[in-house]
Amino acid sequence: GCVAQQRYDQAQREGDYYKKQYQDLASYHGQLEAENAKLKGELEIYQGKAPIESGYTQDIDERLAQLKALTERITTQTGAAPGDVEFVAVEGGYGVRVTDAVLFDKGSSAIRSEGQTILAKVAQEIASKPFQRIWVRGHTDSDPVARPETLAKFPHGNLQLSAERAVEVGAFLGKNGVNAGKVVVAGFGPGEPVAKNDSEDGKRKNRRVEIFVLEDASAQAK
Repeated sequence: GCVAQQRYDQAQREGDYYKKQYQDLASYHGQLEAENAKLKGELEIYQGKAPIESGYTQDIDERLAQLKALTERITTQTGAAPGDVEFVAVEGGYGVRVTDAVLFDKGSSAIRSEGQTILAKVAQEIASKPFQRIWVRGHTDSDPVARPETLAKFPHGNLQLSAERAVEVGAFLGKNGVNAGKVVVAGFGPGEPVAKNDSEDGKRKNRRVEIFVLEDASAQAK
């Protein structure tokens, strides 16, 4: 009887142990699923997916209307030309596209005063709501860097130019109210065009800086 009791107690202890292990694994699995969902959202923002074009709901319509109104307000406040700055809806947050014409002189990574005015307004909007992460992405057209004075500053050509422009924009946001610790920058050179590089208009569209904001929906809901 004593041996049977010992076996019973041992089996119960083992049962309790494995039950706890199962609970711990279930909790860990839940954490992994949550982290996976977060990373998926971040990846979609990072990849810069196109504005939402289908499956419109009232919420999406309202969201697009808000971003359109925001674009018009900043354009009016800063005197930017139509198309120079645009807020767009992306999965998990929003993006801001700014053409290089208002941000930089040709072959330069120094932000012009006009561009600083626009970016200051953009930073104010970003900082006004909780967010998880910001990606700043620099892009160029396909024309190679050719001027000797530009090559002297950017010996690695368009890739380096786009990266340094992204750094300057990211740093500017950090100095104007945006948490710099949540900003990631990258330069893509001519690698991700949004238009063909066979016309001046297409090249103009490809020379841009994009700011993608992954919003913190849980913080906004509180």
